Amino acid sequence: MDITAITTFCTYLTTRNYSPHTVENYGRDLRLFFTMCNKVPATVAWRAIAVFMATQHQAQWAAPTSNRRLHALKPFFDYLGTERPTLAPNPVKPSHFLRRGRPLPKPRSHAQGQALFPPIRPPMDQALS
Repeated sequence: MDITAITTFCTYLTTRNYSPHTVENYGRDLRLFFTMCNKVPATVAWRAIAVFMATQHQAQWAAPTSNRRLHALKPFFDYLGTERPTLAPNPVKPSHFLRRGRPLPKPRSHAQGQALFPPIRPPMDQALS
């Protein structure tokens, strides 16, 4: 694990006016990732990110938590790419992010449906009721 890279990245975020809460969380998420994958940043590939996301899923972390951790990794590797031009491209891919489900709308009762259609004049739309 490369503590100095994480520290300099957090310092960079502070100079970019990120909130202290965000800087603290990003640092914690980066340390967690590098502790789990046990690699230096230069050797991290997209497969290591995929394995990390699989462990997040197995641990039943919520999608926003897992995505926040990815949102810490992506700018970290972008930052390293600008600091070290010989570094491989960013291993975080859009496919790593978890899609958050949205609940379906609640069904309307028959009475609510009947109240909705009387103001509608065209006969075709009245046939729907």
